[in-house]
Amino acid sequence: MSARDTVLPWALTAVLLAGAWGLNAITLDDDAAFSDLVTPGTIGEPVTADNLEIVVTDVHAARSVTDARGWSAEGTWVVVDLDVAAVDTQDGASIRLAELVIGGRTFTASERPTSALQAIPVVTGVPRSGSLAFELPPDALTGSATLRLGQTTFNALRPVAEMTIDLDGLAVEQQVQLDETGWAR
Repeated sequence: MSARDTVLPWALTAVLLAGAWGLNAITLDDDAAFSDLVTPGTIGEPVTADNLEIVVTDVHAARSVTDARGWSAEGTWVVVDLDVAAVDTQDGASIRLAELVIGGRTFTASERPTSALQAIPVVTGVPRSGSLAFELPPDALTGSATLRLGQTTFNALRPVAEMTIDLDGLAVEQQVQLDETGWAR
């Protein structure tokens, strides 16, 4: 066995290991493909995600909620009041994704009350207003939450607006009336 026969496999191994290390160093995280689709925003300021311009106007915590039709329910609720307008086209423009992420748990907006979830036919450049109601377990009103709003429930391929809500800073109201879905004021 010659020195060449011993050195060649070791040199090839070193080259392959260096290449694997380099490939690992430049490979993106699993979530990186979707990270540029998240548009961060703040409460009270407009944020544009896909074809929607969204302004969260207020956030409430409540022990019971009612809607304009008279429906009501007790529990632990977070109510998000918002204005929404289409940016480019009104075809298919509405909020279909409404999630509140708290400590690794994801809650979707309730479909029980009349709300802005899928109900607002959004018009280009003309804001509509409404509310979203999230029913939570009693222990979930602590820490911070991430509100995720978007035009499609399959958000992997469409932009999503994200806002942080300080749940500890919300005063818990006895009852909150959901805004009737309609034209923004």
